[in-house]
Amino acid sequence: MDKTKIWVLGSAIVMIGVLALGWFTGIDPLLQAKATTDEQRVAVEAQNQATEVVIAKLKKDFESIDELKVELAGLRSSIPADGQLPGFLSQLDSLAAGSATKVTDLTVSEAIPYTAPATSVVVVEEPVEGDAEAASTEGEADEAVEAPEAPAAPLAPPTITDPRITSENFVAIPVDVTVEGDRAGARAFIDGLQHGTRLFMATSITMKPMDDKPGQYTTQVAGYVYTLLN
Repeated sequence: MDKTKIWVLGSAIVMIGVLALGWFTGIDPLLQAKATTDEQRVAVEAQNQATEVVIAKLKKDFESIDELKVELAGLRSSIPADGQLPGFLSQLDSLAAGSATKVTDLTVSEAIPYTAPATSVVVVEEPVEGDAEAASTEGEADEAVEAPEAPAAPLAPPTITDPRITSENFVAIPVDVTVEGDRAGARAFIDGLQHGTRLFMATSITMKPMDDKPGQYTTQVAGYVYTLLN
């Protein structure tokens, strides 16, 4: 092999090496970088689409923000951030005046931390004594007859709770109020108390006629007002 052929062969080998080196050090990394960039672009576009959906929802919600503020103000009046007992006492005075009754006694006790109720309660029905004796007599008379299966005990409907409402931010204030007036006035007072601005849950109501005032009644209402702390 003459020197020219050797030179050509050597040059070809060098060129192949340069091309291979250029591929691994330049072109291939660029292609990988482009692929990575494409993946990132797709991810960013997907994120942008999700963000646009959120922004559209926020814009729609913002359109009704005035209505939400009014609703929030109403809820805050019903369950204020503090006791606001003077306002509640004014409500009682207004109810008494509007129902032609008179508040004769009022007791407001110390606030009680909220406790979440049980989610369900099993109602157990005890058998009536007469039915139990009859069933026993029939069983003795005819042991071959199987007793019917007792129906399953019904479950009380589940209680709706909210994990955001805890004993740390929600309290109940016991209230006991007594008014005097006729039967219609007492009922009007109770109805206004339960459907007034301030949320009130009555736990007991007692109405007794007054011996010294015919047609007049003493009505005692016990229950709770509530406070949702900030």
